[in-house]
Amino acid sequence: MLGDHVGKYRLLEPIGEGGMGRVYRAEHVVLGSPAAVKVLLPRSARDATDIERFFQEARAASAIRHAGIIDVFDCGRLPGGEAYIAMELLRGEEVYSLLTRRGKLDVPLAVEITKQVLAALDASHVAGVIHRDLKPDNLFLIRDMSAPGAIRVKVLDFGIAKLNGGSAAAQAMRPRTKNMILGTPAYMAPEQCRNPGAPIDGRADLYALGCILFELLTGRPVFAAASDLEVMAMHIYAPPPRLRHVAPSMPAELDALLHKLLAKNPADRVPSAAYALAMLERAPLPPLVGEVVLRWADPNDPAGAAHAREPGTSWVPLAMLGSAVAIAVAVALVIGVT
Repeated sequence: MLGDHVGKYRLLEPIGEGGMGRVYRAEHVVLGSPAAVKVLLPRSARDATDIERFFQEARAASAIRHAGIIDVFDCGRLPGGEAYIAMELLRGEEVYSLLTRRGKLDVPLAVEITKQVLAALDASHVAGVIHRDLKPDNLFLIRDMSAPGAIRVKVLDFGIAKLNGGSAAAQAMRPRTKNMILGTPAYMAPEQCRNPGAPIDGRADLYALGCILFELLTGRPVFAAASDLEVMAMHIYAPPPRLRHVAPSMPAELDALLHKLLAKNPADRVPSAAYALAMLERAPLPPLVGEVVLRWADPNDPAGAAHAREPGTSWVPLAMLGSAVAIAVAVALVIGVT
């Protein structure tokens, strides 16, 4: 497909491939401006659910206007029927990669990343979009000299986002996936783990962000087990560790915020991203100073693009939920939950 026109863009070279799509570095045929174009693979192009999820990513991201949300320029179908999405081409580093390199992040950097994600989530939730799969892999750092640390966080991968609201337009944009739990178990809220059909709201994203913040500060996940189903059971039943029990030197304000973000009952969590952001803004925490060093590729090397790979999502069949319940009971017995 190299050299082909996809909508208003010319494909220049492949920069990655995921389970559903192949991603190309591209340029606008008239303006010459750069873009990343994701084209749905033929095997997925025959699956109505994959097609719906593919376009859901474009619809959800384009419904939000915020510096922390990746821009989607266009989407559509090629003459042969292949679906495509054109979006901004990002250069920088995933938060997951940064965390892997460093082991854990210092407080100012972890807090700045969290603040920026909260601001993006606030815009997303106001627009009626629930991400449902926040994780370090879906948070991307680019250079922005106007931001603290000269970094800007971009939230990626709205492929399984949920659009809330009762309008016909919102209903038409809801994903039509069936018989699956969508998300990544290490970051899924208890209500997502317990009942895949239950309605969720932005507080599920806040729980996921709590899991991310805990991992950024400590270098370990909130819950870890031998299988995804065991991790899901722990989200439902096991009390999360307190931050200051794991890292006693951490600020009390972060311990208190994490305690609220990781509450099992959504009603006990912070009510909104804006509320959590205000808590961080008011807390006497050290500011981020200096420029954060990112792992940069050669400026001419497209491997530095955000779309060099397609973030994965764990899909757990509903048929396995019986095993999850059995594991949950075992976990409850081990931790003393009655």
